[in-house]
Amino acid sequence: MIPALCRALAAKEGFHGNFRLTSWNIEHADKLVTALASADGTTRARADQRADAIAEEIAAINPDILLVVEGPKGEARAGEFLQRVAPGYRLVRRGGEPRDYGTQGTQWMWFALRDGLSVAAQLVHLDRWRALTEASSEGAHRGGRWEVSYPILDPGAQTLRFSVPESHGHYRHPQVLQLTIGSALVEIIGCHLKSKINSIPVPPGAEAPDFFDRNPALVADVMMSRTKLTTECVDVRHYIDGRFLSEPDAAIIVAGDLNDGPGKERVERRFLYHDLVDNLQGDIFFARRFLNHALFDFDEAARWSYDLGRDRLDPGRSPRILLDHILFTQALTGPDRPGAAAYRARAGGGKVEHDIHHRVTSARPKHAAPSDHRPVTMVLDRRPFPSPDARAASRRARWAACIFQPCNTD
Repeated sequence: MIPALCRALAAKEGFHGNFRLTSWNIEHADKLVTALASADGTTRARADQRADAIAEEIAAINPDILLVVEGPKGEARAGEFLQRVAPGYRLVRRGGEPRDYGTQGTQWMWFALRDGLSVAAQLVHLDRWRALTEASSEGAHRGGRWEVSYPILDPGAQTLRFSVPESHGHYRHPQVLQLTIGSALVEIIGCHLKSKINSIPVPPGAEAPDFFDRNPALVADVMMSRTKLTTECVDVRHYIDGRFLSEPDAAIIVAGDLNDGPGKERVERRFLYHDLVDNLQGDIFFARRFLNHALFDFDEAARWSYDLGRDRLDPGRSPRILLDHILFTQALTGPDRPGAAAYRARAGGGKVEHDIHHRVTSARPKHAAPSDHRPVTMVLDRRPFPSPDARAASRRARWAACIFQPCNTD
């Protein structure tokens, strides 16, 4: 009787005991939407083949919540795209003006929920994000912008000097999905942070020890892009810390394409001395706010989501890099305890979807490949409902408390 009741309650709260979150950068989806409506038959046929591949991959992964990175621009095109590649899902929309998303360019982020999930979902307004980041940063981040310093080239002397201060803000603002599952609140921060692409071509001879000394303009360029990327990550961290100002066990997930991963590549080793994940995870001494990684216990050799090819700036670097991430706060981990979130990240439940991506891609020509990124997935399980003995003990304690003060025993 009790197990049946527990299953019924879990179903009523939206998920049948667990839910699966997938983050996938679907390469240039906005261009795909345009190609699907092309007047040119060949272009349209190739676009249809690629859309079929994307649809097959999503169906095989079978997520409850899908975060699409590099999605189409605007609600109308996103809805059209989702109907084509994931017809069993509903798009989470703001329903206001396009500017409410705070996103420039044609690479937008979208959350989609499987049809039939009885969960309340909404996107956090950017005003709320900015209020929390301003409070957490003690005013350093204000109105969606913040000061940032990086070296620039002095053309006359061909030397570097610091530009202090410049300002920066998100080109693609993070989108926060707020899920209410029964009485449980979970937030998923979707991110697509700034790219580290160089605007100055990398000249030959990158292996030489004095390479950076001979190319100050390139150093300024790569330092600027990586510094801006780092500050975007810090802004995300300020939002998380801001949430903890009022909720000491906030259940928060960060997902998406961070355009960087664990480990220090050549520029980070030489100039920055940190990697992006270090900044995002937080301080282990403030354990509740520390972010755990969904791929922590995933096979290290397969812990990559993008094949960069040969990196001309860092030729010795492995081309297989982890750009796509899912991280989560302590409330979503560990044993059942007061303050723990209603859902818990499953041990071994994080993975890069290599097998599915390989199978879908293998039977198709290059133009029909679904994406250049592999999807990343995490499974969270519903924590067990209290046992009859635990509920009885709790009721006895509440009755005992009534001896000393009035209380509601309903």
